[in-house]
Amino acid sequence: MNLAHDFRLALRKLRGSPGFTLVAVLTLALGVGANSAIFSVVDAVLLRPLPMDDAERLVRLYNPDSTSKEGPSSSPDFLDMQERTRSFSGMVAVRHHQLSLGSAGAEPERLVGTWTSPDLFEVMGAPVKLGRGLSLADAQPGAERVIVLSHGLWQGRFGGAPDIIGRTVQLGGENRTVVGVAREGFDFPQRSQLWVPIVYDEDFTGADSRSSHSWRVYARLKPGVTLEAARADVAEVARRLAVEYPASNTGVGASLVPLRDALVGNVRPALLILLGAVGLVLLIACANLSNLLLARAVGRRGELSVRMALGASRGHVVRQLLVESGVLAGLGALLGMLFAGWMLDVLLALAPRNIPGLERVVIDGRVLGFACALGLATALLFGLVPALQASRQNPATSLREVGAKGGTRGGGAARNVLIVVETALAVVLLVGGGLLLKSFQKLKDADPGFQAEGVLSFELELPESTYPWAGPATQRFYEGLLERLRALPGVEAAGAIQGLPLSGSNMATSLRDLALPEAAPGEDWISQVHIVTPGYAQTLRMRLVRGRLLDEGDGAAPGHRAVVISEEAARRFWPGVDPLGREVELGVNYGRGSFGGRIVGIVGDVSHEGIEKDPFPQVYVPFTQALGSRMTVVLRTQGDALRLAAQVREEVKALDSGLPLGNVRTLEALVGGALAQPRFFMLVTTSFAVLALLLAAVGLSGVIAHAVSHRTREFGIRMALGARTGELMALVMRQYLRLTSYGLVIGLGLALGVSRLMAGMVYGVGASDPLTYLGVTVLLALVALVASYVPAMRVARVDPIIALRQE
Repeated sequence: MNLAHDFRLALRKLRGSPGFTLVAVLTLALGVGANSAIFSVVDAVLLRPLPMDDAERLVRLYNPDSTSKEGPSSSPDFLDMQERTRSFSGMVAVRHHQLSLGSAGAEPERLVGTWTSPDLFEVMGAPVKLGRGLSLADAQPGAERVIVLSHGLWQGRFGGAPDIIGRTVQLGGENRTVVGVAREGFDFPQRSQLWVPIVYDEDFTGADSRSSHSWRVYARLKPGVTLEAARADVAEVARRLAVEYPASNTGVGASLVPLRDALVGNVRPALLILLGAVGLVLLIACANLSNLLLARAVGRRGELSVRMALGASRGHVVRQLLVESGVLAGLGALLGMLFAGWMLDVLLALAPRNIPGLERVVIDGRVLGFACALGLATALLFGLVPALQASRQNPATSLREVGAKGGTRGGGAARNVLIVVETALAVVLLVGGGLLLKSFQKLKDADPGFQAEGVLSFELELPESTYPWAGPATQRFYEGLLERLRALPGVEAAGAIQGLPLSGSNMATSLRDLALPEAAPGEDWISQVHIVTPGYAQTLRMRLVRGRLLDEGDGAAPGHRAVVISEEAARRFWPGVDPLGREVELGVNYGRGSFGGRIVGIVGDVSHEGIEKDPFPQVYVPFTQALGSRMTVVLRTQGDALRLAAQVREEVKALDSGLPLGNVRTLEALVGGALAQPRFFMLVTTSFAVLALLLAAVGLSGVIAHAVSHRTREFGIRMALGARTGELMALVMRQYLRLTSYGLVIGLGLALGVSRLMAGMVYGVGASDPLTYLGVTVLLALVALVASYVPAMRVARVDPIIALRQE
C-alpha cells in the first residue's frame, strides 16, 4: 500500500517537472538502449548454445608448426589421430569449397559446399531432418556418389519437395544422389549449403599427402573426458608421428580448442570490450542523472524537511526518492528498448558478415530481461546517492535556511565526485576510440601490394568430368577465356590466380634451393605458393623489384621452368644474396612434376592473409606447371568494373554454358571486406566515446549552472565590493576545471591499463601511443572549457543590488 502511494506521488512529482523528466528519461533510454543492442549481439555470438547437441563437448584440432599456431591438418595425420587417440567418440575432417550445383530445369549455381569425412552429422550432434547422413561406405573408392543438402537449399531451390531423397543432381558436372537433408539451422562449417563425402583414395590416404595441410579437424569428447586429458592424448600422438615421419612431421604439434572459441576467434575479446565500452556510457549517464537528482533535491529540500518534521522517517524519504528513480528507470528502459531495435539495425548493417552467429541476433525475452535488470540496477545506481544525501539533512536547519534565503546549498561534494568520475570514464572511452581510429587509418593507408581500383574478379571451377585434372582441356579453356576477356572494350589487362589476395585461400609448402644442402627435418623453408597466369601481376599492378614477371614462355618443360618470389622470401631465405637465377623446388605436385624452376623475378609483398598481418614468403608459379581447375580470374577495366560482369558471363557461357561464376566482385569490395571488422569496432567505439564526451560536457555544464544559481548572493556581495565579472567567471571556471583535470589524470591512468587489453584489436599503434593520449587531453580540455564557460556567463547577468536584496 505504501509503495503504491509512493508510486502515485512519484508520477505526480515527475509530471510537475516535465523538462527534468524528459531529459532524464532520454538519457537513460540512450544508455539502456545501447547496452541492450550490444548485449543482443554478445548473447547471440558468445552466450547462446550452438545449433548442435552437447556442443560443449565439441573441439577443434589444430596442428601448429613453425609457421602457424592454428595450422590445419594433413589427411594422413587426421586418419592417424582418428585411429590412435582414445579421448573422442568421433572425429571428422572438412574442407569447404565453392561448388557448382545443377539440377533438372534450373541453371547451375555456385554454392558453398563442404567435403567431409564420414559421420559429420553424428559427430557434430546435428542429425539430418530427412534421409541419412554420410557413412564410411560413401567414402570408399567406387562407391555411389552422394550428397546431403542443407535445409535452406532444400527449401529454396527444391521447394521443400518431400521426395527429394533419391533425386539426382549435378555437382561439378558429375551426377550425385541426394541421400539426406540437414536439419534447419545447421550450416557447419562456414554457412555450408551442401555436403559431399571425401573419397578415401590414394590422394587422401597416401604418404605423399602428409606434407599437405589443408583439412580442418573437429572432434567430440567422450563423456567424462576432460579437455586437458584430450590435449595430452593428441600431443602424445603428434610426438609419435614426428618420430615416425620426421620429414613431414618434425615440429608439427597438436592442440585442442573448444569449438565456440575456434569459431569466435578474436571476436570474443573485441565484443567484450565493446560491451564494456557501452557499459561506461551507461555509468556516465547515471552520473549525470545523479547530479540532476542532487540538484533537484536541493530545490525540494524544503518539501522534504516539512515531511520529516511531520513524522516521515529517513527510510521513508529514501524509499520515496528511490521510487521516483525507479519510475524514471522504468520509463527509460521502455523507451530504451525502442532505441535498441533501431540501434541493432544500424549495428547489423555495419557488422562484418564473418562474425559467427550474427544471423541469430534478435530482441527477445533474454534481451528484455537484461533491459529490465539494467533498468533496476540504474535506478539504484543513480538514485541512491541523492536519496541518502537528502535523507541526512536536519529538518530544523533546512527549514531555517529555506525560510531565510529561499534556497539552500548541499550535495556539493557528491556532485564534485560525480564530475570527476564521469570525466575519467569519458577519457577511457576517448582513448580507446582514438586508438581504434588511428589503427583503422593505418590499415586503410597500408599498401596491400596491389592496386584494387578498377579490378573485377570472379571464381571458376572446371568439372573433372569435362576437364580432366591437369589436362590440356583446362589449359585451352583458361587461355581462351583470358584472350576473350582481354578483347573486351575497356579491359586493360586480365589474368588468373589460384588463391586471390585477402580471400583466405592460401597454400603453404616447403621451398628448397637446389644448390644448397637439403634442410634437416623441421628446418624447411615454408612459403605460400600462388599459381598464376601471365598477365596476373600486370592486372593487379604488382611492384616489380628486380628481374622480370612470368610470361607465355614459362612452363613445365625443362628449360622453361621459372618462378617469381616476393621480397620477404628473398629477405628471409637469401639474406645478403641475390636469389635471381637460383633453381628452386616446391613440395607440391599437381601431376606435371614438382613446382619450381629458375627464379626470374622478385615482386613486392602482397597481403594474402590480412592487411594487418606481417608479410609471408610467397612464390608465384606459372599456371602451365599446375593446370589447376579452380582459378580466380581478374581483369583491370577503365571505369566501373562491375559494369562488365554481364559481358564476362557471356564470354564464359560461350566457352561452356554449364559453368556458373562464383564471387563476382571488385577488388575494392574485397579490400573493404578485409577492413570490415576493424571498421565496425572503430565506428561503434568512437560513437560511444563521442556520446560519453557529450554526456560529460552536459553534466559539467549543468553542475556549474546549478552552482552559479545558488551563489547569486555571494557573487552580488563580491561585485559590490569591487570584484570584476571576469574575475568571478574565472573563479567559477577554475573550481570546476580543476575537477575536470582530476578526472583527466585518473582517466588517463585507467586508459593506459584498459588499452593494453586492446592490443589484439589495433594495428601499428601502441597501447600508450603518446599522440592519442595528447589528443584526448587537448580535446577534453577544450570541451571542458566551453562547457564551463557557457554557464559561467550567468555571473555577468548578476545584478548586485537585486542579489543583496535576497538577504
